[in-house]
Amino acid sequence: MESVNNEKVVVFRTYNTLFEANVVKELLASNDIPSMIKNEHTTVLLPMFSPMSGVALMVLEKDLAKAQEIVDGTNNSDNGLIEK
Repeated sequence: MESVNNEKVVVFRTYNTLFEANVVKELLASNDIPSMIKNEHTTVLLPMFSPMSGVALMVLEKDLAKAQEIVDGTNNSDNGLIEK
């Protein structure tokens, strides 16, 4: 189990490419949700394995619901980045 400052870190979503993961990472960052990418070096160095393992975007467990709302576009604020 991974943790940061005694807070549990969980997989938010898994993406096929590093680009996709970085787009969502930046969206979360613009909404004050810290995240990190796991497996980014593996997918860059060994791209033939990325469909099997994917690029995991990690968030703190306490931020999981808010991150889902932002990415899925179900929150009430209009950030102009997601079609609702």
